[in-house]
Amino acid sequence: MSTWDAIVIGGGHNGLVAGAYLARAGARVVVLEARDKTGGAAATDAPWPEAPEIKVTRLSYVMSLMPPRIIRELDLERHGYKLYPMGPGYQAWPDGRSLTLYDDDAGRNHTQIAQFSKKDAEAMPRWDAWLEGLAAVLGPLLTQTPPKLGSRRPSDLRELLRLAWRYKGLDVRTVGDVTRLMTMSVRDLLDDWFESEQVKASLAINGVIGTWAGPDSPGTAYVMAHSIGDVGDGHLGSWGFPEGGMGAVSDAIQRSALELGATVRTGARVERVLVSGGRATGVALAGGEELHAPVVVTAIHPRTTFLEQVDRAELPPDFVTDIERWRSRSGVVKINLALGELPDFTADPGTEVGEHHTGAIAMALSVDYIEQAFQDAKQGRGAARPFSDGCIPTVFDKTLAPEGVHVMSLFTQWVPHEWSEAPTPRSWRPTPTG
Repeated sequence: MSTWDAIVIGGGHNGLVAGAYLARAGARVVVLEARDKTGGAAATDAPWPEAPEIKVTRLSYVMSLMPPRIIRELDLERHGYKLYPMGPGYQAWPDGRSLTLYDDDAGRNHTQIAQFSKKDAEAMPRWDAWLEGLAAVLGPLLTQTPPKLGSRRPSDLRELLRLAWRYKGLDVRTVGDVTRLMTMSVRDLLDDWFESEQVKASLAINGVIGTWAGPDSPGTAYVMAHSIGDVGDGHLGSWGFPEGGMGAVSDAIQRSALELGATVRTGARVERVLVSGGRATGVALAGGEELHAPVVVTAIHPRTTFLEQVDRAELPPDFVTDIERWRSRSGVVKINLALGELPDFTADPGTEVGEHHTGAIAMALSVDYIEQAFQDAKQGRGAARPFSDGCIPTVFDKTLAPEGVHVMSLFTQWVPHEWSEAPTPRSWRPTPTG
């Protein structure tokens, strides 16, 4: 068919979800993916030709921020979605001490933190309660269309008033806390709550992971708030490993979309969005084929859509300028490792599966350590001591590697921006002596 009710550009997990919901609403929808497989950043691959039985997630690596209602409404568990809740966060220091933080055990957190500061151990429950309060305010906004500020249309004004009414009960303190969260650096925020460098370093990680910013940068306090996600188990900040890697999540969404009536096409690169009378009317594919629909949804990078696929003459000049200035750069390289044994820490020795192997494993020795790594990258050189955040999904998921082999994923930052934009994934192999 060349005519549809809706066309979705991009077959990553966002595009597949959009396609599934459109089909669920009764639309005839087609999802177009340029690659030969769906999933985008949430795809499971076998990067080592000599070891095809070892699989890794290409880019993303854990679940938390997909709203549980999507899992429920698209019936993803029936379509193969299975999750292993991650264990606690872990970090070790060269002096032989380590810190383990749990998302659901205040007693053990108190014991762990008291090693470094009794004051911080007492502060942690208040910190958790503060985050839960902010989650109650910010959480509903994540799935709501933002109000059109400045619009005089009655429908837009009505939506703005409805939003204002929902939050009419917020006190001055809560509004102030939300404002501070949006504008503060994560260092300044943590300095208000804690005194121990070890505790602050462990918590600062969530403020900088994946960003082109250090812990001293304004706005990183809000980045830290992404830890308020959940995996539907009722625990704030919980994360999980999907069985089969993140590609299995995309596959489950695709199966749901197909069952609901959506069509998914791979190898279908969109070269141009067709526009008529100021409205998108369809797309032209790389081979010249044209598809038409009154609704076109883009689920790829906005710069690609508005600067490459849409004729700039069809867009307001100030909007084009805004898109051209949009910086979504990062300084992160994801390193996938196949290990013959689990990491053996001085602080917690042993290569058998331990609790400290089951969650996030960080190397961020202090807030200054993290900031200096970012300053190195800003000056165009790789960080002398990079910060990293890793995990080992194979402690739970045995589908990714054969017996005796573990897959570890490390998000390492910072590197100069251009280093993190290699056009194809690269494999690294140690020398026999390395």
